[in-house]
Formats: sequence, C-alpha cells, structure tokens
Amino acid sequence: MRFGAFFMILHKFTAAFAALLLVAVPAQAEREAEAIKVNSAKNLQGTQRVVIGQFSIGFIIERKDSTKAGGGLMGSGFGGRSTVRSTLGGYTPEDLQTATNSAYDDFVAKLTAAGFEVVDRAPLAAEPAVSREAGEAAPREFTTVTGRDDKAKVMVVGASQTAPLRIMPGDVMVGGFGAIGMNMAAGRVQTAFSNYAKANNARVINVIYYIDFANSEEYGGWFRSSSSIKVNGSLALMPDYSKVTVIGPDYKIGSLVLKDPVAVGGDFFDKEDTMSGTEKATNRVANVIGFLGGVGTNSSKKFSFTARPGAYVAGVAQATSEASTLLAQKLATMR
Repeated sequence: MRFGAFFMILHKFTAAFAALLLVAVPAQAEREAEAIKVNSAKNLQGTQRVVIGQFSIGFIIERKDSTKAGGGLMGSGFGGRSTVRSTLGGYTPEDLQTATNSAYDDFVAKLTAAGFEVVDRAPLAAEPAVSREAGEAAPREFTTVTGRDDKAKVMVVGASQTAPLRIMPGDVMVGGFGAIGMNMAAGRVQTAFSNYAKANNARVINVIYYIDFANSEEYGGWFRSSSSIKVNGSLALMPDYSKVTVIGPDYKIGSLVLKDPVAVGGDFFDKEDTMSGTEKATNRVANVIGFLGGVGTNSSKKFSFTARPGAYVAGVAQATSEASTLLAQKLATMR
C-alpha cells in the first residue's frame, strides 16, 4: 500500500509538472512576441518568397549619455547636468565586415529554417532602377540621436553580399543637407524594390541591426536635486533601431522592430578612464563657481572601451543570431 500510494503521488506530481510545461511554453512564446513591435501587420501577410535587398549593421563606436536634474521648485538647472562620453576601440574595419557578412549568412539560414524561400539576389541587383544608385562609401560614419539627451556615432557596414551599401529609409536618424540626397536615393531604391516585388512575386527584405558596446544607468529629472550616470561595457542589439522591413508590391511595407535589447553575457571590453588631469581640474573649478552661484554642479566623465581580440566579433555573432531567430520566427507567424 505504501508503494502504491507513493506511485500515485508521483503520477499526480508528473501530471502537474507536465501541465506546467504546457503553460510555460506558450508563456515563453508570448514573452518573445512581446519583445517585437509589429508595424503594418497586414502588409506582412502572404510573405513566402523573399530576397534580401539590403543587410547592414550599425556599430556604435562613440556615445554621449547625458541627463539633467531640474532642481524642482528651486529652478531649472539647479541640480546640474551629468555627461559621460564613451568610445570604442580595439576593432578593425575587417572585424566589422566579417561580423556583418557572417550575420547576413546566419539571417538567411534562419529564414530558410523558418520555411521561407530565399531567392537569388542577382536579378534584383541588376534591376536598372537599383543598379543606377551608386550607394554609399562603406563603411560610413554617422552621428545619430539615440535618446532624448543622448547621441552616438555609428559606423554603418553593409554586408558584402548586398553591396554596395545603401542606407534605406529610416535606417539612420540623421539631419542636415547631407541627409537630403541620401534620403532621396533611399526612397528611389525602396520604390525599385517594391516594383521588383510586384513583378517577381517575391517580397524584398531590408535588415538593419544596431550593436552597442555599453549601457547606462541614469539618475536625474525635473524633481531631482542631483544627477548621475553610470556606464558599463555591454554587448547588445539596440531596441527601437534594430529591425526587419518587408517591402511588398504596390508600396506595401511592414516591419518588425526589437522592443527590448538582445544582450549577450561575457567580458568583451576593457574599460579605462580617459579624462585628463587638466580636464578634471577644470571641472572642479567650474563646479565651485556653479555651487557658489546657485546653479548646481555638473559632472563630466570620459571612458574608452577596448574590444578584446576575438571576443567582440564572437559576441556580435551571438547577439545577431539570437535576434535573427526571434525575427524570422515572428515573421513566419505573420504569414
């Protein structure tokens, strides 16, 4: 009887555990779905035959994180501003190109595994409306906005498989006269992609990933009397900027955008304080004046992050592969 009772309890426990697994799997899928924002879902329906129009990675190589304490009722600016400038070093152009090319191959493999038919890109590249656009000198550096008070320098690298580099609409948030011609060319290429999709019954996919090398913890705001920023090395795909755009016939466009960072663990960087003694002394004097003048004190710091040989490229491969898996699987559910 004792053994019978034991096995009855074990059976009930096993059944309960299996039920929990059945609940956990959909819950995990739901969490993954929530990590991706879908724009124009209707335009993604029917996607099956695809061709990669452009595949690029924007590598963040310099970032400026800034936050401000307003001082509340004591007046705007009383709490001072905190600014941290961080730069990435230790990489070579060849490293970035290798990482981008490998990410392209992996993305195509993930699409194929998800059941999509990836067709030859050569006819698309030969389209007169596409081939007449010379594209950009690759890689190309841009200064872009990454937050309310934050900016970054990004090195955009196009995969050799989709060369030349073409910056598609919305890939890089830049302004000024230099951006006008680039955006016009991007619009013409996108129109050509849409026309190709209609004539060949194959949606054109554009991919842009953003790889960051650090993350920041910011303290500040209007009702704070002080502000601070802490920056640490972290290899991750940036949300909101990393996305897959599907260009269909008749200018029907939909996209999948990462809402959460896709981060990988590991020691990828060596961090060093690069603010000179003269700069630190100047800041101390300025803060004394600011304190006596009643406008608060400011904090400025500079750091360099040096990519460790081999580890950085491997980390990029892991992060992009995880993102490609999520995006390809999500796109497959939209069919």
